[in-house]
Amino acid sequence: MAAHVSSRCELIFLVFTPTRLTEETWSSLLHDIRISISSQMTAHDLLKHAVRYLDAEDDRSTGRIAELVVVMDREPATLTECTNFCQTNAQVASLQQKYNVEVVLQPGELYALHKTPGLAVFDMDSTLIQQEVIDELARAVGLYDKVAAITEAAMRGEAPYTDFEASLRARVALLKGVPTSIWDQLKAGVITFTPGASELARTLKTLGWKTAVLSGGFTPLANWVKETLGLDYAYANHLASDPHLNILTGELVPGPPIVHAQRKRELLLQLAADNNIPAERTIAVGDGSNDLLMMGAAGLGIAFNAKPKVQQAAPARLNSKSLLDVMYVLGYDKREVHGLLGRSVQP
Repeated sequence: MAAHVSSRCELIFLVFTPTRLTEETWSSLLHDIRISISSQMTAHDLLKHAVRYLDAEDDRSTGRIAELVVVMDREPATLTECTNFCQTNAQVASLQQKYNVEVVLQPGELYALHKTPGLAVFDMDSTLIQQEVIDELARAVGLYDKVAAITEAAMRGEAPYTDFEASLRARVALLKGVPTSIWDQLKAGVITFTPGASELARTLKTLGWKTAVLSGGFTPLANWVKETLGLDYAYANHLASDPHLNILTGELVPGPPIVHAQRKRELLLQLAADNNIPAERTIAVGDGSNDLLMMGAAGLGIAFNAKPKVQQAAPARLNSKSLLDVMYVLGYDKREVHGLLGRSVQP
């Protein structure tokens, strides 16, 4: 018989609900989660658990986001084990559907690390902003259908668009002759920031985090997003233009590396090393398949309102109306977040 495990495993369950639940419903939901832990994670003994509601107005209230701290008598869990538990466990899937909630599970050690400032990197399109820039470029000049057809072919893996670079170059070629004034048009009346993006950037900056946008889009907008949100770094693709005619040439600037999935991963690790930040103190937030490599390399990768296949493959997923909810994934409560934003919490 195997020897009894003497180590302790602390797990942090974050349960996100679209609306506030009653105390009775929360009690039933948290009970079901504890049952799932006991039956599926092969714990010897459930030593203790504690609950707090991260978005509660006071200590006596419930909320829509619960933090359940579970301590078990077993070997410490890895993030991969936690991810598998949330994404492949039928019992967890059933209770998420039953209560219409999402569960984010992290090892206690990783959760504690979030309190130390690190590096946060973000995708741009459909993450920090609500649009896909190349689609909006094409729409503005009546080429949306042609660009969308290439995008769809690339998603199906059809030749010659079998990788990101090939499909990017093909779509960029369609933009030949577009006036460079298009960037100002997009900034002025088309591009909108995701709710909570500005507040999230402010709170992270106040806490001392380094921040970056890593985009498969284009530098004019990525740099604008960086400056508008007060981020530290911006990396994106460089579109070539004719300075005399003030039009796009339909080509990428030769030389700079294309920002594809592998490049995003490389940039995450490079920026972490440049700032002497261990990889485990990094987070990566994105919505597309080309964000998965950087999510996997980060201490915690978060799929934000992502495509279904990305949600299944990402370390953690968050479907929310506000990017500011990332602060709850990092373990901050409403009073802390509002304090960092200079707001008061009204009862």
